[in-house]
Amino acid sequence: MSSRLERVEMAADRLISAINSLTVVRKPLTIQPTYFDLWYQTLFQFADLLKDAQPVWARPQADEITRILLCCGARRVTGDIMLDFLLHTVLITENAFSKAAASGRRDEALMLAMRRDLNALKVISELDEGTMYKLIAEAAAANPSPDSASKLAQAAWSGGGGSSIGREPNQAQRARLAPPESCWYYGEFELRDAYCADNELEGLYQRFLDEESWGELTEELWRFFSRNGSGDFLKYRHFYFDGELKPLPELRAGSFVGFAEAELDALRSNASAFLEGESAKPMLLCGRQGSGKTTLMLELMDELPSLHTVFVPNYIKSSEILALLEKLRNQPMKFMLFMDDLNPNSLNGLCEPMLPMNVLTTAASAVPVMQSFFEITVELPDMEMEEFIRAVMMLLEADGAYMPRETVRSACMDHRMETKCELNIASAVRVKELLQS
Repeated sequence: MSSRLERVEMAADRLISAINSLTVVRKPLTIQPTYFDLWYQTLFQFADLLKDAQPVWARPQADEITRILLCCGARRVTGDIMLDFLLHTVLITENAFSKAAASGRRDEALMLAMRRDLNALKVISELDEGTMYKLIAEAAAANPSPDSASKLAQAAWSGGGGSSIGREPNQAQRARLAPPESCWYYGEFELRDAYCADNELEGLYQRFLDEESWGELTEELWRFFSRNGSGDFLKYRHFYFDGELKPLPELRAGSFVGFAEAELDALRSNASAFLEGESAKPMLLCGRQGSGKTTLMLELMDELPSLHTVFVPNYIKSSEILALLEKLRNQPMKFMLFMDDLNPNSLNGLCEPMLPMNVLTTAASAVPVMQSFFEITVELPDMEMEEFIRAVMMLLEADGAYMPRETVRSACMDHRMETKCELNIASAVRVKELLQS
């Protein structure tokens, strides 16, 4: 029995040592604990209870570890929920190491600490579901007498006294320690969803699965973050800023028609030069409401997939814009900041030398404004009837619908007479919908 207890104690000590070694991936506790905080505390309690040979109380902690791993939201990729959680913690969850690498600020002390964290996480990764319950069974077999806390609990539940000293575990107690049906393993390695940085992230996942010493991947991990950014920037291309950066799903331009090719060319030329490392010239797109400004900008984003975008509403203050720019400055990617329905007050006190080299500032407005700031101003012309008819026909063709030009012309003329609307893209979409109904 002593050898069994020694084996359990050695395994528990190894686990406790690895848990206590974590520094970089372990953030200061907050009022609202994260899943990592819960996992960390529960895993430590599990190991501590094993070390004290208390399998009856270690078993609920083991079950709680499984619950945390299932509910934590880690990306399903490896086929093992513990590995999923550990790799999500290292690669996706932002920490001091990933932020420093993304900003290009190398810190040798941080490098050494991250190497130690990675080696400790490798030790923890070896605790699979079968090993966890085997350790519980070993502790129970080596110490068959229920511990004092267990005896008191059983006595209180049965209404009897505390006279169970020396009794062997009964069938119910043994059942309580039996391992549950396995749920940690759900398949083979596979990217089951899509992240923005998957071109490099997939290979890095595989490196962690193949590497015996995770600490050896510290330099490779640094280079990955320095090229691809950190945190949500690895997952998403588009963001919305309302005081905090929030990810947006992949966007499509939608009902784009080639009514403004020259204007799109001007925007595209400047954005492409920016992506190639030339000076980022702020640009403003002007046009009446419904003229297609936002649609044109979305089309530009579609054409330049290496450009990350941040949408900023018109109520954001200039101080918040400055804080946002500083956050973007500390990432390696190229960003397009887009302010739809521009409020000039949002840019108070901001001049071009203050803009990060990796941020292209763009905006849409009904009329030209702040032309000393926006070096490039592109104006969408008002539509004439012939252009309006052509836009409706192109929208129909994009939907796979073909109608005679005269039919479309009549619908356009009738719609103009009935609604007195302006001839713009929004109206063209409405006429297209009426023709298809």
